[in-house]
Amino acid sequence: MNNYIITTLLIVLSLKAYGQSTEYKIQVNTGLFKFSGESTEKTESINYNLDKEDGYTNNPYGRKYGISYGVSANMTNITKSNIRLGIDLGYEILRSRIDINTVWQHSSIINETVSAKGKTNLNSSFLNLFPSIGYLFSNSFYHLYFDGGIDFGYCLNTEEKGYAKSESREYETNRVRKTINLDIRPRIQMGIQNNKIGAYVGYSKGLINYKSGFTGGKNEIYSEMIRFGLTYKLKK
Repeated sequence: MNNYIITTLLIVLSLKAYGQSTEYKIQVNTGLFKFSGESTEKTESINYNLDKEDGYTNNPYGRKYGISYGVSANMTNITKSNIRLGIDLGYEILRSRIDINTVWQHSSIINETVSAKGKTNLNSSFLNLFPSIGYLFSNSFYHLYFDGGIDFGYCLNTEEKGYAKSESREYETNRVRKTINLDIRPRIQMGIQNNKIGAYVGYSKGLINYKSGFTGGKNEIYSEMIRFGLTYKLKK
């Protein structure tokens, strides 16, 4: 898989020789990230050990959107026929959300399920590589473009951070939840540029199952993201 990423990067970069112009940009983005698949839920319960003051969310993979953010550097070659050949390298924090409605609290003398309100976020940090190809529509006022490609997201870490409150107390969870090294997400994107400032919106849908290899029950979870970004052109 790593060889495939390297090959894709070399192919995109080799196309520079055919480009009419090259743009370099710095980009910042926010977005909405969630999980989809038969193993995801909208609400879940926290399992909490009162003696150890420690717990975890039974299923942290939420199908509700969480707020995500990132930064990247972009190089795009534009041919004489307005074909765009781009490569984007960045860092992102992707956060999903699942609501908490109950807590199973237990100790040496207590074993009960109580009503509670809260949420759990699954926070994943990624190094992201996005090779793309697209088309540019331009006039004297603005440049409009459409790109398509594949996100290759290398997962650095994934952590569960949960919080819930019942009538009697508060509960917090913090647990490592990394299950994959690489996520592959086909991505489409459209943007607009005016002089040095621009904006874009994109959508990505993951192909990698976050619970591949798990046994028992339902084990199908995929990533899904909507991005909103701002760009600043350094040079052309």
